[in-house]
Amino acid sequence: MKKRILFITQHLGRTGSEMVLWYLLKNLNSQEYDVSMFCIRKGELYDLLPDFIEKHVMYKHSPKWTDRAYRRIIKLFGIDPLHHQINKIQRSFKADIWYVNTVAVPEVFQIPRPDGVKIITHIHEYLNAFGDVRRQTLERVFSYADAWIGCSEMVCKAISDLKDTNVYLQNSFIDTDTIDTDSQKIHEIKNRLGIAPEDFVWVVSGGARYMKGLDYILPILAHFEDKNIKILWLGPRLDNGLEFYVSNVVQKKYLDRLIFAGDLSDDYYNYMSVANGFLLLSREETFSLVMVEAAYLGIPLVAFKTGIAAEFIKPDMGVSVDQGNLNDLLMGMNSIHQGFKIDVNRMRAAAMVYDVKHQLPLYEALLNQISEDLTRLN
Repeated sequence: MKKRILFITQHLGRTGSEMVLWYLLKNLNSQEYDVSMFCIRKGELYDLLPDFIEKHVMYKHSPKWTDRAYRRIIKLFGIDPLHHQINKIQRSFKADIWYVNTVAVPEVFQIPRPDGVKIITHIHEYLNAFGDVRRQTLERVFSYADAWIGCSEMVCKAISDLKDTNVYLQNSFIDTDTIDTDSQKIHEIKNRLGIAPEDFVWVVSGGARYMKGLDYILPILAHFEDKNIKILWLGPRLDNGLEFYVSNVVQKKYLDRLIFAGDLSDDYYNYMSVANGFLLLSREETFSLVMVEAAYLGIPLVAFKTGIAAEFIKPDMGVSVDQGNLNDLLMGMNSIHQGFKIDVNRMRAAAMVYDVKHQLPLYEALLNQISEDLTRLN
């Protein structure tokens, strides 16, 4: 008998947690699963879902004016629109399992549990993210669900410190079939960004924020002031005070050494391939998909030991250093500048362990295992 799962997520955009869910959904065996998808907002991958998946957007953010009008009407009668909508989906779809992707949809954890439904929460967050949610929200995350999936060993450890049973590991993963580069486009990007042949380019990927190590840019540029290095930052600009400060100091002291490329979807891998080295400056990561992508592209890695970096980066792939040890990080960067020998084949093989073709069968087997484990709870 088919398993019926209602997946609940933020928006099916191109964040790490959403991409992992997207890879699962587009490859899920429709002979074994009936799937319904509920998104708070409509992201760019929403319309690309397979036809066998029914899909819904929260009334408030629905592109249909009729949904938004209906929401206003039921609110007049004191009805909570989100509770009403998900319960309406449940009555129609009759899901056996609700699968809540990330703790970043706190509204869902306020909905009374339907009879007979088991709830799985997939947690991609760690301590810093926990600090951004209310105490009551996280408390409900750990009391509401029947099972929890962590995206890495460190996340599973954090969950297990609170919950003794039904904690499962599913590593995050990438789709290497989507990693495509064009040498002509890479050349054009270099020209457009003002990157000279003698420049050594380091790439950083992620939101331009403190947790991603944006402040480290200044001491790095100061240390290599006499070197032809540039730092290419891929990811959304947040228009906050730290970004203002770093950008203006760079323009004053290290003109054109820091390039913000913005939040990319098209040409992302061509921009990444401009780099001669990849930097992971994060103070905290639960996994780091972009590091795995960089390894697949054969870009030397220098990283703080956060997420899976310590285990992933082998001696012929780059350098990992203790969290916050800037001196060792600079030494690692310098070793790459001086011609550190990497094994591109080893890097690609390491990345392929976290490819969808390897991880998806494990993910489907995990869903089957959790479903069986939860059935025994009845």
